[in-house]
Amino acid sequence: MGRMTDDEIDALLAEPEIGVLATADAAGRPEGSPVWFDYGDEIVRVLVHRDSRKARNIRENAHVSFTVDTRCAPYRGVVLRGTATLSGPEPDLRRRLAHKYLDQETADRYLAKTARFDNEDSLVTILVTGRYSWDYSKGY
Repeated sequence: MGRMTDDEIDALLAEPEIGVLATADAAGRPEGSPVWFDYGDEIVRVLVHRDSRKARNIRENAHVSFTVDTRCAPYRGVVLRGTATLSGPEPDLRRRLAHKYLDQETADRYLAKTARFDNEDSLVTILVTGRYSWDYSKGY
């Protein structure tokens, strides 16, 4: 299987694909969660509820992985590994993500119905320390 170039990885991570944030609790039990995300300069940004299992796991174990793939042939994807930190809410990112993943009308309705999350979210910032990719269109 072929690998993606850095430019191809950046292009994939700019698309509205769903990412899977993998965390582990203090005992090392894994948990994968599909999430919307923002990526740039080797940093992934995700919003989670401050009391979610994802947030609790990151507080206990900052090592995470983040997977993005096309889910359709020819399959392409990347796994990013890194360390995560949590910080306060980021309402502007929530709005940008809604408009990245939803059409205008649906995004506006979603944001209106979920406005309370502006104060309940935590920003997960993942500093990418390693990655690997695959691209089946480049052969096996």
